[in-house]
Amino acid sequence: MSNTSHVFACASSGRDGSPNRPRTPAGRRPYQVSRASVCLGLVLSCSVAANSQDLASAYTKLQGAKPDVIVAALDSGDVFTREVALAQIARENRSPELTRVAADAVATVRQPGVKAQLIAVLAERGDTSVTPVVRKALKDADPAVREAAAEACGMLKDKQAVDTLFDMLGGGQGEAAREALRRIPERTIDARLVKLLRKGEGTNRVMAVELLAARRYEGLFPLVLDKRLFESGDAALAKAAAGAIRTYAPADSFGKILDFTLALPARSADLLAGTLSTTLDESADMPACERRVEASLASCDAAQTVLLTALLAASQGNDALRVLSKRLASDDLEVRKDAIRSLGKWNSEAALVPLVLAAKSERDAGAQTLAWRAVVDIVNRPDKVTDLNQPVSAIQQAVWYAPRREERVAALQALPHYHPKAGEVERLVNKIEAEKPELAAEVLRVKEAMVPPFSGLLGK
Repeated sequence: MSNTSHVFACASSGRDGSPNRPRTPAGRRPYQVSRASVCLGLVLSCSVAANSQDLASAYTKLQGAKPDVIVAALDSGDVFTREVALAQIARENRSPELTRVAADAVATVRQPGVKAQLIAVLAERGDTSVTPVVRKALKDADPAVREAAAEACGMLKDKQAVDTLFDMLGGGQGEAAREALRRIPERTIDARLVKLLRKGEGTNRVMAVELLAARRYEGLFPLVLDKRLFESGDAALAKAAAGAIRTYAPADSFGKILDFTLALPARSADLLAGTLSTTLDESADMPACERRVEASLASCDAAQTVLLTALLAASQGNDALRVLSKRLASDDLEVRKDAIRSLGKWNSEAALVPLVLAAKSERDAGAQTLAWRAVVDIVNRPDKVTDLNQPVSAIQQAVWYAPRREERVAALQALPHYHPKAGEVERLVNKIEAEKPELAAEVLRVKEAMVPPFSGLLGK
């Protein structure tokens, strides 16, 4: 029996040759192999083997061959022969003669796709002697060849291709031309981009900012610190300028960026919020920066207040805490609410005292609820707390004085975070159980959640 016949025989009977194997509900035997599957497998195996043989044959033929033989193979109808020829040109045969012959062949290769590949592998060789040939291909009739040529000019850092690459920026190969201009170390490129940013229009200005940033142009920061880029009505341009400011802001530039931001419309100012927060955090003198924000708060528009208080909330320094706590006593309800929200972002227990005092004295029901929720948020961040007694005390205040049951329960449920690290936790649980019978069910659940188990000894 042939091997194929044997496979078919095994597929239609059991190991013992019995035809009475159990059948599936669909009527087919389990694990049955169809003739089509077997044939397909055999065909694929033969195809892989044949392809491997073809590739090995092409490699044997071209390995160590003369340059004209390798280049002639580029016009072969066999894909394996072409691929091996391209590999020889790219990296496997480094002879100067092959470089010359392959460069000459760019003008004669018949297939545009192969020509594009040839240009790419010539660039991989890194031999700048091919730049005239590659540069000429920037104006080839085929777009794939033009794109490959643009990429190659960038890899070869061809300064003489700059004019043509600039002309290509608005066309279908604009992305490749842009990447090439990023790679070429030529000062005239920076000068042209600066001019384009100042006097260009639309997407060209956005491209100029992004390309100057990609080229790490040293003068970019003062260049984009320009109100006109944010007031032009071009959202993409404003976003690109904001990104450049964020990337190239010098050390200790917080004050300069803050003054610039406050001079912008509110919508544009929001684009620089992250930059301000980062530069404030990295400042060598954060207290001085916080005091500068405080001074700005005294004279800024209402639309800018939220940005400034958010900066204080992000810095979380002592001066920031002092300024925000002071704003809790303002006669303006919106100022008090904004201060409460900012203090609620604190990553330590330092903000609990002003928040509890504000919550207990607040006259507006909405602001009062907001303050108690801020207290609950902070006590639910125990990993940031160093003085455990403060959050436990704040929880007690919330359970006794928060007007809504929701905040009282939420505060109570935070107690397991501090058990058994804070000795007052069990005493407080027992006190709540004794004096707040309306919370009895919640107290029981809190006891069950405590690890190690609630002992109850301290309450007796």
